[in-house]
Amino acid sequence: MFNLSAFYIRCLHRCFGLLLCGVTPVCIAQASDSLRFHFADGTDSVYFYLEKQAQTAIKPASLPQAQSGAVQQEQVNAQRENWFFVVGGSGCASMGRYLPGYFRGLEGESGRSRIWLLQKRHVAPHDDGASCSEDFVRDDHFSRWQADQLEFIRFQLTQSHTLPPRVILMGISEGAELAPVLALSIPSATHLVLLAHSGDSAMGTYQALAQSYAHMHAGWEQLQAALATMPANPDRSLIHGRSWRYWAEIQSVNHLENLRMWKGPVLWSLGDADPLIPKDARHKLQQMLGPVSGQWRNCVFHGADHGLDSQDHRYLPDFMWQLDRWLAAYPQQEPCLDW
Repeated sequence: MFNLSAFYIRCLHRCFGLLLCGVTPVCIAQASDSLRFHFADGTDSVYFYLEKQAQTAIKPASLPQAQSGAVQQEQVNAQRENWFFVVGGSGCASMGRYLPGYFRGLEGESGRSRIWLLQKRHVAPHDDGASCSEDFVRDDHFSRWQADQLEFIRFQLTQSHTLPPRVILMGISEGAELAPVLALSIPSATHLVLLAHSGDSAMGTYQALAQSYAHMHAGWEQLQAALATMPANPDRSLIHGRSWRYWAEIQSVNHLENLRMWKGPVLWSLGDADPLIPKDARHKLQQMLGPVSGQWRNCVFHGADHGLDSQDHRYLPDFMWQLDRWLAAYPQQEPCLDW
């Protein structure tokens, strides 16, 4: 029987592990220090925070000559600042194992970047994701992710007396289904980034893959049968390694409608050899969504898999560079195209 959750986890381990460690077989980049965010209900989650400085300083003519260079730099950075709230993908592997190297390529052309990554509950700073705890499985569902991320993001935004020019919601893989919901709930959100995602709902993607691959068809039918009746304990009854509640909630998320409601700029990126994305994903999204010209930009990396890794090239730094230039409003660069 096909196990979609296990397939995701195997792919993420292979793709991200190779991609983020560079060209040598040993990872030399050090992860950022982990922190803990305490929720209103008395529980907490691990999060990571990184800063990347602006690439160059622009000397503003309006600042008094008496001000020091450091003060000028600080004021310029405040005018050219990105606040990233990054939502990771499925499974219980810690993103901390891949930091700070994950954001190589985001080097400050668009200004200083402040990056927050809140992990799902019950994930330790260096968990490898090989085995998820029962507590993790119980809390691993859409409404929990949504409530936790909103509480975390709103708290961080209130810590600043002034809002930055750009507040970016970035969803990776499964996290791309939550990112538009968060963006619609945060009035100060300005940009949306979807990475390694089909652009369709989770269930729509699963169904499309099941139609294309015979080994997934039985798993899809098993899921539909299991969802037909609510079990006595929806948090403990498992389907493909995820709780019944997880599947029931993700089934109710209208991802395409959330994308239609979002009116800000969107950067969507994927590899065209990603086994978790249907081959016609871009055409299908364009037909169903009808993106407004200039609002959407999509980066498709040839031969790249779920971690934006091909046989001879690692594209994640290329994507981060494209992201940096997009935020800085440079003219478009291949392989990013406007719809």
